[in-house]
Amino acid sequence: MDKIVIALNLVIDFLESSDKVNEKSIKDYLFNTGFDDHVIRQVMTVLDISNFDGNIWFRVFTRKEKNLLTPDAISYLQKLHLTGILDPLGLEDVIENAMSSENYKVDVETVKNLVLYSLMERKSLYASGVEDDEEYLH
Repeated sequence: MDKIVIALNLVIDFLESSDKVNEKSIKDYLFNTGFDDHVIRQVMTVLDISNFDGNIWFRVFTRKEKNLLTPDAISYLQKLHLTGILDPLGLEDVIENAMSSENYKVDVETVKNLVLYSLMERKSLYASGVEDDEEYLH
């Protein structure tokens, strides 16, 4: 599990620095970084880019969100959504967690941590057997 967290963290950094991001570029990056096929498959399962259907919805940030998130953090969140790394629910989850932050301004590094936590939470829900149609309390 530690390798997956490290790989996800590297992917999150890679997304910030790369102009063109797709499933192949992420796999190549992880392979060139030294991860084996097993870890790469697990990371791609967590990211679940294959389910990105290309239907992009537009997220308008509120004034309060714009005041708390740095412009770079907003751009990074939009990039994660447009590449399919964060689905609409994941994006809202990260924004909600950022808004509850006690920081004066939420920067890209803070957003990266929130994204990592969100992705790992999603992975643990899938692993524990929570299905989409099951009801559970928040």
